[in-house]
Amino acid sequence: MYKSLVWMAMVASCLSALAAAPPVVKNEPLSIERKLLGSGEQGQQGLEQAQPVGDFGVWHVPQYMPGYPTSATIWPRVITVRCRNQQCEGYSITPDMGPGEYLFFVPSEE
Repeated sequence: MYKSLVWMAMVASCLSALAAAPPVVKNEPLSIERKLLGSGEQGQQGLEQAQPVGDFGVWHVPQYMPGYPTSATIWPRVITVRCRNQQCEGYSITPDMGPGEYLFFVPSEE
């Protein structure tokens, strides 16, 4: 009897946690400006189509990665980029962004 009560309490707490979970983010298509030593494929001008990363509300584009880039996001970082009408300003990689792992970005209308 005690085990079934504990099990029912665990199920109830899980259900309440699921009900309080935030809604899934809708990843709309975004483009970002290419910058030398920053966002977008290097050596080209214009805009780059950003790829959504799962349903996390973050996007990624190819970028210049100084130093020794890794093949995995060991310390993933997210930066905020200003966007308007699904087009975002580019970013240049600076030392405060850390070593050459991938950067993700979130759009902001500020």
